[in-house]
Amino acid sequence: MAFLLDQISVLIYQYRYLAVFVLMFLESVALPIPSEVVLPFAGAMIGLNILDPVIAFPIAVIASVLGSLVGFLLGYFLGVDIIFRYGKKFGFRMKSYSDGEKWIKKYGVLFALISKLLPAIRSISSIICGAFKMDIKKFLLYTTVGIIVWSAALMYAGYALASNWNQIASSIASSALYVVIGSIVVLLVIIRRWVVKTANSMLLKLRNLHKLVK
Repeated sequence: MAFLLDQISVLIYQYRYLAVFVLMFLESVALPIPSEVVLPFAGAMIGLNILDPVIAFPIAVIASVLGSLVGFLLGYFLGVDIIFRYGKKFGFRMKSYSDGEKWIKKYGVLFALISKLLPAIRSISSIICGAFKMDIKKFLLYTTVGIIVWSAALMYAGYALASNWNQIASSIASSALYVVIGSIVVLLVIIRRWVVKTANSMLLKLRNLHKLVK
């Protein structure tokens, strides 16, 4: 079962950096934890001066890289059978694997980068790369680049939203912080939908480009 927005926000608010690390690590291994919710909320906590960006951003990136490496090794040594055998128990959708399989056949190592920018595939892309025996050095390089871009963009989005609200909250009352956090959670839903819509549009353009190249 995917983590709900309020569960993610409570975990990050209570456990701060530890929560960011654990959530991003598990999401990168293959669990259905939406990073497009975790990262903006962490960015919002930065905007509210609850988290330090110098600590939070590296933690998110390192956790994602380590989780991706674990996913890669699972796919490399256990193959695709583990996905079909246990995937449904963790909310894994077979359609996501099918999409990933098509992409990796088309784009090779670039799949490791591109897939980290797509909500529908990014959480299981490492297992796919491992199952197809991608070179681990190239995998780590391209995956890390994708993770840095994805994490920076979404954390900044959350930061930009919350930094403005923080000024308003400080001028009203300390209790306004909870109103701000509640508002952020609502807006995360909007951000998530926008990310998915943008990713789908990107997929469509790349597919059309691929047809023209052919």
